[in-house]
Amino acid sequence: MRTRGRTGRIFITLLVGLFFGAILGHILKDVLPILDEGLKVGLKPLSLNLYLFDMSLSLYFRITLAAIIGMLIAFLVVDLTRRY
Repeated sequence: MRTRGRTGRIFITLLVGLFFGAILGHILKDVLPILDEGLKVGLKPLSLNLYLFDMSLSLYFRITLAAIIGMLIAFLVVDLTRRY
């Protein structure tokens, strides 16, 4: 049961770090443009056209340098707070 809590904590830390790092990189892109450079990974749009409605689904992730730095900082903060 202990590993389920640890896995959830790692996943939440990963998401929070990536989210805040991406936001910070977007805010600072005028000062340091390299922080907003990244790789776009995802699925091509899938379209479902029925008679009554048309539905389209796609999923993309932008992995930027700032997001990776934010993830590393989040893991360091969690590690330091766990130790003390």
